[in-house]
Amino acid sequence: MKNKEFEGFVGKFRKAQDKLILAKGHDYTQGNPDRLHNFKEVARLTGLTAMQVWSVYWLKHVFAICTYVKYGKVKSEGIDERFLDEANYNLLGKAILADESKHRRPANKRKSRQALSKVWRSKGTKCKSKSHGRT
Repeated sequence: MKNKEFEGFVGKFRKAQDKLILAKGHDYTQGNPDRLHNFKEVARLTGLTAMQVWSVYWLKHVFAICTYVKYGKVKSEGIDERFLDEANYNLLGKAILADESKHRRPANKRKSRQALSKVWRSKGTKCKSKSHGRT
């Protein structure tokens, strides 16, 4: 892909990304003015941090992309939307960090490391199982 073509591709992707994050944001905030409400509410209900909740949601999209890489298809949503979702979750993760810093509510790092180490050890981050799109 030539540079000019890539620049057009990036512009088109970002336009679709902006449209998707605004549409889904409305659904996930349930009318709450805090764009990160869903992450914070799930964190409160589960005893996790907002970043831990975010990491689970983000991994779901990464695993779906791994399914596509392994099998050449995904069933529930197209691969284009999966890449858009994963890119948007990167923005949401960065927003959570900025929000925590702004409000001086850093994630409990020890709690985060302990909880996430269980996830990484349980099956690893490599795409292994067919049911979760891991190779």
